[in-house]
Amino acid sequence: MSEKELREKYGGKLAKALNRAIRAEIPSGNEALDRLAKLSGPAAHSGWKDESGKATVEAQAYEKHLRQVVTPLESQIRQKYGLPPRGADEDLRNPTTRAKAKSARRPKRPAGKPKRGLPKKNRSAKGKF
Repeated sequence: MSEKELREKYGGKLAKALNRAIRAEIPSGNEALDRLAKLSGPAAHSGWKDESGKATVEAQAYEKHLRQVVTPLESQIRQKYGLPPRGADEDLRNPTTRAKAKSARRPKRPAGKPKRGLPKKNRSAKGKF
């Protein structure tokens, strides 16, 4: 099987299809992903890191569950469907990695073009109509 077949069977992009496959095909997968979701709320509320830059207790619990329980389940599904193992650049559950990946996909704005609105030379004409 391939990524295409996995996505056709479970719908959505790869990350969602993997989570749906974990929930459907692994007996304890639903509970594992539910627990991860319950741990993510307090970790996000704590800000993930404290003032000194260390991970908070809540964030450590989230990462531990992700590393020890969810990642092995995901690797089982990846192996079953013939997908490559998760790479370090593919860790989209981490908010900072997700933001970096999103900015890398964003096209660059040409020099001299404003971010939004009218071009700079016609901005004064905006309110005179």
